[in-house]
Amino acid sequence: MRMAWAGALALSVIVTGCDKKDADVKLAPAASSLAASTPPPTSHAVKFTIAPKGLASIDMPAPNEHIKATADVAAGTLDVDLMKLSNSRGEVKMDLATLTTKTFDDEKKNASQTGHARTWLEVADGEDGKLSDEVKAQNKWAVFAIRGVEKPSAEDVTKVEPTKEGGDDVRTVTLTVKGELLIHGHKVERSADMTVAFHWPTGADPAKDKPTSVSVKSKTPLRVILAEHDVKPRDGFGKIAKQSFKLLGTKVADTADITLELTARPGS
Repeated sequence: MRMAWAGALALSVIVTGCDKKDADVKLAPAASSLAASTPPPTSHAVKFTIAPKGLASIDMPAPNEHIKATADVAAGTLDVDLMKLSNSRGEVKMDLATLTTKTFDDEKKNASQTGHARTWLEVADGEDGKLSDEVKAQNKWAVFAIRGVEKPSAEDVTKVEPTKEGGDDVRTVTLTVKGELLIHGHKVERSADMTVAFHWPTGADPAKDKPTSVSVKSKTPLRVILAEHDVKPRDGFGKIAKQSFKLLGTKVADTADITLELTARPGS
């Protein structure tokens, strides 16, 4: 199940405080990738692949502006033990190069803010310079590696009473996922509360048949502290550009609250 874009999403993204605020926040350990999460051996595990069309919604209340954004390309896999959900593991990824701000009713203002956000995350070229393809590739994905699942409302999802949704029997659980979140080359430990709905065709035997899909939604937002991930104003070359703060004035925030909506299906 997921997290946590994540980042990201993750996906955290846009604008961040600096100077005194950043001095109070410790930069998270550097990392270029996260180790894969290996689930315990089980005969009840099903591997799901996350569909490319996903949604990370980012909410950033700032002093003079309520910044909103989305990222809409996902990837990753979930190894789900249907009869003991706490054994489940996985990896969820959100593409930060698709991050788009939706703060204003003015498309030009949104486009400008989107450009700054992507430049600060070092996933796109800026107006005043170009990043290397290597740097953009390193920062492209917000990754959440699921290291554990806690407090599932039911350990054995096959025994959950289904609800009807179209032609499906849907069995829904809530749970908390714990793991590591990697954004902009820095990793932190995070947890997230999720609602997970397993879909079977009506009348299917959940103890014998695989779910046809899994829907994953955030129950509560995942909070990302941007300074921990060194997300700051940068020019197109990736250099710190504190003068860029004048573009937003006091319209800055220290954190990004991220909610996810993902779908996954069995198979590679």
